[in-house]
Amino acid sequence: MPVLKDVIKISEIKGGTVKFLHPLVLSFFIGVMHMLINEEHLEKKEINSKVHKVRAIIMNDEGKVYITNMDYSYNLPGGRVEANENLKDALIREIAEELGIRVAKKEIQYIGNITFWHKDFPGEKGSVNRENNVDLFWVVNPKEIKPERVQLTNYEKHYHFHLMNCNFKEIQDLLNNKNENEYKRFTDVELKICLEEFEKYRKEDKLC
Repeated sequence: MPVLKDVIKISEIKGGTVKFLHPLVLSFFIGVMHMLINEEHLEKKEINSKVHKVRAIIMNDEGKVYITNMDYSYNLPGGRVEANENLKDALIREIAEELGIRVAKKEIQYIGNITFWHKDFPGEKGSVNRENNVDLFWVVNPKEIKPERVQLTNYEKHYHFHLMNCNFKEIQDLLNNKNENEYKRFTDVELKICLEEFEKYRKEDKLC
């Protein structure tokens, strides 16, 4: 059973769903979905690195999901939110950079926030306890990707960034495959949870 030190006070959470994977699940509803994934039972005071990101569910005409591949570490398209940047503006910028397409704000639906607490995450100066704060979106009317317009960062080029189109079974197979990429065990958790929450969102008929 979880003990009190594993549990974040509800007053510290904005709202939505708080999920503890050990095996307590605590739900409450105040606005949109908000979930905390804390598999390593970290305490808030142990978090010493924080990153805010946006991620997008984008499908092609066949219903396959675009995922990013960086040296066999997989995630959804998206990236960091810059200082004072609106969430949708950040997502539109990231989609333009990674897929070469332009989307309008009206084509983006907000699914919710999922915060991941990762123990011993490989940072630039050594291992850290990382908070990856992820705002998840659904792009309703995706256009055909434009590879010639893709603008990758040096970081993405270093890790051989490229896009893949996969159905859910193919993604599960990728998650099951083991390799030596030190980021994979962290991105696997994020991709799996994001897709699970999208499926719940879709089943609740929230897609327009």
